[in-house]
Amino acid sequence: MDRYELAWAAGFFDGEGWASLDRREDRRTGQPHARVNQADANGVPEVLGRLQRALGGLGRIRGPHVEEGRIDLYRWEVSSRGDVEQLHHLILPWLGEVKLLALSIALERPAARSRIASAIDEWRAWAAGLYDGEGSTYLPNHRTHTGYRNAESRITQGSLGVAPEVLVRFRSIVGVGAVYGPYQQTGSNLDIYRWNASARTEVDTALAEIWPWLGTVKREQAASVLAVVRSQPTLPRGRVEWGSHKTHCIHGHEYATARIRPYVSRGAGVQRRNSEQCLQCARDRARARRQEKRRSATDDDCRSISEHAANYLLK
Repeated sequence: MDRYELAWAAGFFDGEGWASLDRREDRRTGQPHARVNQADANGVPEVLGRLQRALGGLGRIRGPHVEEGRIDLYRWEVSSRGDVEQLHHLILPWLGEVKLLALSIALERPAARSRIASAIDEWRAWAAGLYDGEGSTYLPNHRTHTGYRNAESRITQGSLGVAPEVLVRFRSIVGVGAVYGPYQQTGSNLDIYRWNASARTEVDTALAEIWPWLGTVKREQAASVLAVVRSQPTLPRGRVEWGSHKTHCIHGHEYATARIRPYVSRGAGVQRRNSEQCLQCARDRARARRQEKRRSATDDDCRSISEHAANYLLK
């Protein structure tokens, strides 16, 4: 079996899967059960077929479950102890702590410990699986420029009072974005957390990291969003009403004649910030400082040796 596909399957199960122990009255022992649900209006979802193939044909795909007003629902599932044991064995190296605990309860055994992720291809494949299950790339409106759209990427997970391990993992693998939360959501028993990337460069970087293993649906979604963003003209930096693109400095000097020069730190030789200053204002400030020094030197020469400087200046 392909380890990258198994890692992808683990990430997908971390996002969409669940496991439980069915204790029916007509059975002497509990029956382990694991399932992944996925909705699709066009037939069996591609990701469920990929999950089954990654696991060597393990499990069955059932559906659709039809409900009025909702997209048809399909499911991949295993419902025997042997099959759940096999699932646990195959994806254990990459599973997060929540799904490891769920499988341990289903199998009535101590939970294995989750492993630390790193920025290598196996973990990038896991991250792609998580994104295929819970991620999305979408087009919110620009906050300040009407008619423009931004590209954003997001993964949402529920947790009780602490950021979900899988979101922290994902952030460490792709190296961009941030985990936000908790948020309250109507109808949810858990706090809601989100990994989110909203800067264009961060969205590009995150998608590039997981692209080789990402499924067709999420690839098409991301490509569609990025095509819209790239088709827009480049926005000018800053806003005119907030002082961008000014022709005069705050003291009325025209930039065309006063000239602008880059700010250069006179400290340790390191430029502290990327800013500009009016050369005329800089000259005026330097002239004022020189005049103040000359006045202080003259005052010191005129006062009596026994007279305190503060008293002399009050005259």
